[in-house]
Amino acid sequence: MIKKIRHKVVELEFEKILSFLYSSPYPINDRNFFARIFTFISQRRKRFLAKDADNLKRVCSEEYDELSKRLDLSKFQESCAVRNVLKTRRLANLLINDKGELNFALLTKVIHLISQHLYFLGPERQHDSVRQEHLLKALKVLNEDKDVQRQLHIIQKPYSNKIAEQLIIATLQLPEKTTLTNAHARRAALSAFLCYLRQNIGSCFATAPCLIIHDEQPLRFLLDIDELLTTGRLKRTWGGAEYSVPLSPSWGSGDLKKVISTSLANLSLSPGLIAACEVVGLVDAEAKLDAKSRKLKALVQEIIKVQDENFIFYISAEQLLKVILLKYFNISAKDLEDYQQKTSGLMQSSLMFQVPQAGSSKGQACANFLLHYDKAKEAFKALADNALLKAWEFTVASFAEDKAGFTQWNLYASLGLEPQEKGGIGQCLHAFLQKKLEETQAKMQNLEEEHAQIYAQVKYLEGRMQHASEKEAAWLKAEYQSKRNEFYTFEDLKNKTHRKASRYANLFNLIIQYYTELFPKYFQEVYDADMHDFTSSPYDDSPAGFRLLYKFGRNNPASWMRIYEPSQFIDSLASFFSTTESEIASSAELEGMKDEYAEMVTAIISHVRTQEFLETSFHRMAAAHHSRIVPSPLEHLDQIEKKPWCYTSGGSMETLVATYFRRDSKPVKISRWIESPVEFLVFLTDIMKQSPPSISERFLKDNTKLMLMHSPTHAFGFRPGLSPFKEAWANDAFTYTWIRDNLIAPMSNFIERIRLNNEMLDYLVDSISQGLPARYRHSFRKKFTGLPAPMKTVDFRNYLLEQIQQERGLGAQERAALSSDVIDGTLYSLLPLFSLEELEERVKNVFEELKDIIFIDENKFPLQACLRALIKSSPKTKVVTSQALQDICKAIVCLYLDRTCCSIDYHRRVIQAVQKLGYAMPSSIFFADTNWVKDYFAFVVNPGNGSLELWRVDVLGSTGYPMSLWEHWLNGSQRQSQWGVYPRPYEYTF
Repeated sequence: MIKKIRHKVVELEFEKILSFLYSSPYPINDRNFFARIFTFISQRRKRFLAKDADNLKRVCSEEYDELSKRLDLSKFQESCAVRNVLKTRRLANLLINDKGELNFALLTKVIHLISQHLYFLGPERQHDSVRQEHLLKALKVLNEDKDVQRQLHIIQKPYSNKIAEQLIIATLQLPEKTTLTNAHARRAALSAFLCYLRQNIGSCFATAPCLIIHDEQPLRFLLDIDELLTTGRLKRTWGGAEYSVPLSPSWGSGDLKKVISTSLANLSLSPGLIAACEVVGLVDAEAKLDAKSRKLKALVQEIIKVQDENFIFYISAEQLLKVILLKYFNISAKDLEDYQQKTSGLMQSSLMFQVPQAGSSKGQACANFLLHYDKAKEAFKALADNALLKAWEFTVASFAEDKAGFTQWNLYASLGLEPQEKGGIGQCLHAFLQKKLEETQAKMQNLEEEHAQIYAQVKYLEGRMQHASEKEAAWLKAEYQSKRNEFYTFEDLKNKTHRKASRYANLFNLIIQYYTELFPKYFQEVYDADMHDFTSSPYDDSPAGFRLLYKFGRNNPASWMRIYEPSQFIDSLASFFSTTESEIASSAELEGMKDEYAEMVTAIISHVRTQEFLETSFHRMAAAHHSRIVPSPLEHLDQIEKKPWCYTSGGSMETLVATYFRRDSKPVKISRWIESPVEFLVFLTDIMKQSPPSISERFLKDNTKLMLMHSPTHAFGFRPGLSPFKEAWANDAFTYTWIRDNLIAPMSNFIERIRLNNEMLDYLVDSISQGLPARYRHSFRKKFTGLPAPMKTVDFRNYLLEQIQQERGLGAQERAALSSDVIDGTLYSLLPLFSLEELEERVKNVFEELKDIIFIDENKFPLQACLRALIKSSPKTKVVTSQALQDICKAIVCLYLDRTCCSIDYHRRVIQAVQKLGYAMPSSIFFADTNWVKDYFAFVVNPGNGSLELWRVDVLGSTGYPMSLWEHWLNGSQRQSQWGVYPRPYEYTF
């Protein structure tokens, strides 16, 4: 009886599933098809877990489905990053109690639950896999490593360090006026440790080594966090030298500056924008989510004046928040610019002792705008970034600018310390000393003339005394003694004046030497994560920004000031010369010249406050960096990339590694210029073949281990343990031949065998047209419908590109939207296509390959009935993509298991199965982590041209795009630009 009831329940459940599948509004090739099924199961699981009192289980298995869909539609922030930040923050709050103690019983349970819910089955959730694996690994280290536990436990709340306090508040999303405790500090540190580190534009030279520290050296990471919160800086001392960098006050711009194409309908869904508007009171935090979206839509619609919700436009979150708040405070961009110019010197400079009052109502509105704008941006970023983790990364980045001597500093070039540099400090000092020397020489000449006259008089008196009478001799003797004393006085004065003249002649080098030694004690050049004035392509890192800070001669980093304005630069220099006056004047070399040196300092300070000094400093910078001189530089600061107080640089990873890891020399590097991707692949393979077993074995044991490497423009992590690259170097065969026969040939042969029939060609044309604005899609499809079949993929792509270039109806923007990269990426993710009639057989074959991890019980879940329901729900579908096949298989796993997360990585197992069966493109040759949010570097035989190329692909290699922007680094045309690998990991390990 019980069995019959259970059977009836099973039948009822399956009938619900069939009914759900039949009613699908999306064809099976649509990615929304899988998303709908995931949501269906996710909601069922959520209702089930709501009855469970175990909050920890809900945290570990939370899908964030609705939030993720809104993030993916609005495009501003990556949903995988948001899910990771939210989960790690919640776990840190749960694992550390209010006393600041780690709950080991809870930690053991969390590890068990995360292991059970490690992989999420939803669309694009493959990007979560690496984050989840890192999270589990970090939790296990915390549970097993006593040193890591002790280090976490001794972390204390910061004292008198506003920057560190704000970072903890931002990391944990605490109310602004929270009184911080040690528990807060440890929770922030733990969340940073658990969170997955990714790169911001311009910081690759720091992100690559930071990934190794954060992921592979957890004790060192927590030691850094402890030092930063306690002292406000990181310090490295070895070889008798100290290198110290202050805690970065910025944790970057996150996704604020990312320009996206979006519509009003999608933009209004953005959780980041809603959070930003909530924190400044533009959106009611207590309202329902739909009401918040409607309010955001109304705010944006007021500005862009577009009624069509689906009209596509380009914008960044930062731009949008700015115009919304300008409108709210009823001020213009010009009002704000005028206000900032008027108050910048006072607001930024801690040399001033009072903050300007807003004054007028317009001024008060501008002040309120700036306050709310900063709050809004912080709230937006906090959704996808861990503030403490990013601040640590940017602090480490400052080690890249530790120079061997002050003469290598950017500041040194701007000061003009040589006497021949027009308008520089050296010329001013030299002119002052020259004037003093001339005055002294004139004085000495007068003294010499008087001295000669007195000498003649003394000699005259000596002659008279020899022939004078006794009475006259007595008088002459007195006169002689007087003149002789006068003679010695003048002689002493003459000698002193002569010595002073000699000292003036040699004083220039001495004073410059003093200043050169003292400048590094008062100034420092550090990484600035907020410098984005000069950008490059999305996949060529923009130059890293570095900024000058003034230390006031103090040791406490909290009192140091970053220089943003010309006035701050000048004030800091004036303060330096004034502050160091007594120290230099009291030196033995300047004994007796205190007054003269005081005059000298006054002259220098007066000079640095002149417009001539500031303007010529830009000319000196341009000469030092061999860049264009901008006329009237003070009126065109926005056009100048390298200013005395801030500049862009490539960021030296070698210097950073040597300084951070306390090495006397830079790490060993193997580098060369590359003539082809095949040569590049052979080069990397041979490096690993030549590595000693002590190095190569660590990558065979753990494929997550990293080695540092770089392209001509980007630093990233080499991962030689990834398959199938690992197999290329873990054998003794001749490298080129093995790679050609075992890696390249299978991919090339697979592509060569693909033939596209009429239905497949029409489907591809329709898919590719989606990249065009809606007004062009119909004419594009019409032009390319009915292509001659069968056709090879290479012929299809070439024909498409030729016709696109000739199409007059397409503008430059539309042609760019249909670049070869877009076409190649589409082919790579969708091929091979097959007819709908083959779907049932292919799905069954895939599950046959997966039978070791999932066996579909036909009594419980009739697979054939399920597939037929899917087919009937897509009556117009004629061909099915490889991507859709994988989605269908994963959707069936979701439906059968009635869950959305489990301990098995079904994303990986499904793609491995379809690749083995020839239902998907062969595996990419993964070899590196890009540091970017979702991409890996891999070698791929491009289905569009049949050539081996460097691509960026997802963690599975299921989607990807060619790195065509780097083609000139890979075809031998840039002989001076090299790729490099740092093959000794022990050189960047404590």
